[in-house]
Amino acid sequence: MNLEIGTMGTAVAQLQRDLNFCAYDAGTVDGDFGRKTEDAVLALQAYHGLEKDGIYGDHSDATLMGEIRLIQEALIKNGYRLTVDGAVGSETFGAITDFQKRNGLTVDGIVGGETLKALGIEITRAVNQSETVVPSPTVKPLPAGKGNGQLVCINPGHGGSDPGACGNLQEKDMNLVVSLRLGQLLQERGFRVVYTRIDDRWMALSDRPAIANESNADIFISIHHNGSASPESSGTLVICYPSSTNGLRLAQLVLNGLCNRMALANRGIIQRDDSDVTYSNMPSIITEGLFASSPNDCRFFSNGGAELEAQGILEGILAYFNS
Repeated sequence: MNLEIGTMGTAVAQLQRDLNFCAYDAGTVDGDFGRKTEDAVLALQAYHGLEKDGIYGDHSDATLMGEIRLIQEALIKNGYRLTVDGAVGSETFGAITDFQKRNGLTVDGIVGGETLKALGIEITRAVNQSETVVPSPTVKPLPAGKGNGQLVCINPGHGGSDPGACGNLQEKDMNLVVSLRLGQLLQERGFRVVYTRIDDRWMALSDRPAIANESNADIFISIHHNGSASPESSGTLVICYPSSTNGLRLAQLVLNGLCNRMALANRGIIQRDDSDVTYSNMPSIITEGLFASSPNDCRFFSNGGAELEAQGILEGILAYFNS
């Protein structure tokens, strides 16, 4: 999803509502992506340390949705009944204006500093990340190598009514961001790509490897992010089928790439039966790039980590086909 100058429609109107709600000031909600909306997107990107291009793409979307979810979760803790979906509708807007009224705040439906303080939450700036234990994304040259028309099936895990692991971000959104970027990187290097989903929809587990099998893919990459009851849990692991020699080789190369790019703790390879790797006919792996349940991992993901994760998986795939 890319929204930019000149784009018009309901998606832009929703973006403007969401930006205004989070105090980025997109101006009038008119569904027309103009300079005011671009300035608001630039402000969002600057605040979170994203690439400042004024284009509202997947990384910006995951970041803004993460902010809104934090606010929605705080409203629920304050007694409001609403859905945590990362988007501003009448339910969320009504809750925040009622909260502002009850707490003697300016009733404007904008969650600025005073409202955030009253809610008891903080939207962390990227410039403050060096003060935490969050790893700093390191820029490295993209890996060498290319494909020769090999077909890679990419599965963004979860989706729709199944959010997966949840923390500051939802796993289903993280999976989609990394998957779409990985597909783009692969296509730029001569691979063909098929996705099991390209938007936020629910799919049966059995349908995912079936798509890989029906398309006769050369490898199947299922993108996931981990979850834990402990917010301190962090790190990277890869899953493969126990008796697949090529699957294990692919898993090791991709794990090497992920750890090389992201520099998170190496949690190793797990060999086990799992729907994705068990029922696919080709070498298949499940990546667990980091923990959606870890606030630090989520901040890392939103501040450049998602790009490094896609690059790490690419590095492993290139090594698999070029060695």
